Order: sequence, then structure tokens, then C-alpha cells
Amino acid sequence: MAFCDLRPVCAADDEKGSSYIIGSVFAVYEIGADQPSVYSWDMIKSVTVTRKDITVQTVGKCHTITNKMFSGEEDILRAIAIIECRQKEYRFGYAHDRRLFPLKSSYIEMSPGKETYIGEDILDEGDTAAAFIMLLNFKLVKILWLVGLMIALVVFGVLHFTIGVTRSNVLYFIPISAAAGAITALIVYLITHAVARGRFKKIADADLAARQNITFVISRKGFAACESCVYESRDLIPWEEMDYFIESDKMFILYKNNVPAAYIPKRAFDKKHIGGIADIIALSLEQR
Repeated sequence: MAFCDLRPVCAADDEKGSSYIIGSVFAVYEIGADQPSVYSWDMIKSVTVTRKDITVQTVGKCHTITNKMFSGEEDILRAIAIIECRQKEYRFGYAHDRRLFPLKSSYIEMSPGKETYIGEDILDEGDTAAAFIMLLNFKLVKILWLVGLMIALVVFGVLHFTIGVTRSNVLYFIPISAAAGAITALIVYLITHAVARGRFKKIADADLAARQNITFVISRKGFAACESCVYESRDLIPWEEMDYFIESDKMFILYKNNVPAAYIPKRAFDKKHIGGIADIIALSLEQR
């Protein structure tokens, strides 16, 4: 099983005097109790992870563990990794915010093989936001042309019905209509790009991994994009788990079910290895 060597995580609620252990089991130590309540993962009904807390639903009781109860972000990430691996095994309900990287339940334990490239880096906000915008541009190009053309025709029609088109003014009406269409398309473009940046920031704020050093691994058998504080060298996601990829000048974006599943920045690797990495990804996935 992937991430099988992760040590248990302890979270303490100083206000209530209780503590929680997340590991091979889920244990709750409550003040005044003679012994802890210990739950095997097949006794867990559901887990919900948000940007602020982890909620574990057991039989008849709900336990909320806030981020402040952990000693640091690394412990939070380790707890989430343990939960996601247990969820894969025991299939309890699991809800979470959107992530910039694949869930730990996607990983399996395997040997990377000889042709393996490993890099580390913090995901750059500017580069990733630019990737969001690039992906948006693929969808916007046809729409912007259509919007610009429609606005130009509408403006030309309004001028025709209000003023009337003649040989003397038609040469003025055409550029006025074209300019109106272009300006409208530009406004739509700027608005959608602002929305794309805001969307990235919202995801990054909800994903603690956006502020962590990430280990990236590319091999013939699979890849990894995981927090360095959690990653174990033999855990990979098989290429079959992904559908296709898109390459920008700064990163590779891997897709699953038409949704970006992993952002792999080229800057995390030595420049001389980018060609080999690109070859592996291209041979493993369809490029779009």
C-alpha cells in the first residue's frame, strides 16, 4: 500500500482537553475517560476535509479536528495522506476541496525504474495562474471571435437604422463597428482572465500543498506530484490513471476526466532533462 510508512499524527484540542490520533486506527482521547475510543477505519462512515478542519464521522458521533490542533502544516498534510490511503482501502465517504495535486489514493507502491527524473520545487503562483489562463484561452478563442463579430454586426445594424448607410459614410461605419466588436471582445477577455486568476487563488488558498515544497517524479511507469514532507520514493501514479496532457512553455498539465489533475513545472528539473521528460509524457499520454 502507498504511503504505508507514514507515522501517526497527533492533534490536541487544548480547550476540551482531548486529543486525536490518526494512523493505522483513528483514536480519540477524551478528558475524564478511562480509556480512549479506538476506531478501525472500517468503522468510519465518512471524512470531510476543508481548508480549516478535518471532520471524521464515526457511528453516532462527529469529531471535528481544526488545523490549529495540529503542530504544523506538515502534520496536517500527513494526516490527510493517511486518511486518503485508508479511504482507498476501506471506501468510506470522503469529501474535500479541489486540489492542485492528485489525491494520495491515486498512488500505488511500485519501483520507478532506471529512467526516472526527480525534482523539487514550490509551485509558482504566477506560472500556475498563467497555466490557468492558457487553458482558458483554448476555450475562449472561438468564443471571442464570435462575440466580436456579433457586436460588430449589431453596431453596424444600429448605425444603419438610426443614421442610414450611404456611400459617403459606409467607410466610417465599418471601422466603427469593427472597433466596437474588438473592444467588447477585449473586455470579455480581461474579465475572464481576472476570473481565472481568482479561481486559481481560491484553489491555492484551500490547498495547503500550494505553500509546500513538492517532489515531482517522472518515470516510464508513472509519475508523482506530492508534498516532499509526505512523499515516499517508491509511490507513483500509473500513467493509465491520466487521460491526456497539455504542455505550456513552463509546465506540463496532466488531465483526468477533463479536469487538471497535476501541474508539473519544468523549472523543478534540470534543463538538460526536460527533453527526456517530455518524451516520456508524450509516449505515455495523448497531447492536446
